[in-house]
Amino acid sequence: MPHGPDIPLASKLAVLLSRKRGADGKTPSTRAIAAATAETPGGKPAMTHQVVNDLLNGIKTNPSTSQLLGLARAFDCPVAYLLPGYNGLTSLSVYEEQQDAREALRLVHDLGQAGVAELLEAAREIRARHGRSDLTVPEVPEPQPSVAEPPRPGRRRRLSFTEAAERAVSDLEGT
Repeated sequence: MPHGPDIPLASKLAVLLSRKRGADGKTPSTRAIAAATAETPGGKPAMTHQVVNDLLNGIKTNPSTSQLLGLARAFDCPVAYLLPGYNGLTSLSVYEEQQDAREALRLVHDLGQAGVAELLEAAREIRARHGRSDLTVPEVPEPQPSVAEPPRPGRRRRLSFTEAAERAVSDLEGT
């Protein structure tokens, strides 16, 4: 079992959802997420929008393997990140996307703690050479700053009792 706190799946999905904001600053709907879980564009989704909603709200906490694969496709993340105990989205993404990173790990596999320490020191030196003075990389990369979500059309918000009374007086007085 991997080390790390047990972050609930709903919390991980909330982080991934916040990273999926569109150009308009809005997060995708549960129907759009469900459609993105399909193996092929336009294909049969791995789950319904209601299942997506239940997972996002923490009502359903144990999705099937096919649903986990679908969520990983929809959120463009490693499927391992959605499993309990695997919280390092940054390192899992590098492991999954970079063949050389996997090779580096295989090469230090039998060298023990000393080999890992040397690899870590070399990585810190490389970051310094590339002008990355910050040696702490977050487990989950920070999403790009998003634009504030504009109000959605629909009913006006409910007024407080005081606001309603002030509006009624204003309407009666004709001001």
